[in-house]
Amino acid sequence: MQAFLAEVPDGAPESFEWRRMRHRVERSEGPERIAAEWWVDGEMASTRDYFRIEDQNGHRFWLYRDGLYGQGAAPPRWFMHGVFA
Repeated sequence: MQAFLAEVPDGAPESFEWRRMRHRVERSEGPERIAAEWWVDGEMASTRDYFRIEDQNGHRFWLYRDGLYGQGAAPPRWFMHGVFA
């Protein structure tokens, strides 16, 4: 999956491509952040931000970003976690 143009570094993408189709984000909720426990050295664990997304056709998706912008050498990656019926 490929995500494009987030308004802010911690925000949802403005659009994403999944299964060779481009989806423009109309509404989003999130992020819901999953991070390493504060009492554990979490240097090796990445942070995940989950978003509930609705596209221009009313289809609803559950995406997450693995990693944060500005941390580490590689940019964060986006994944499809699920599709809502």
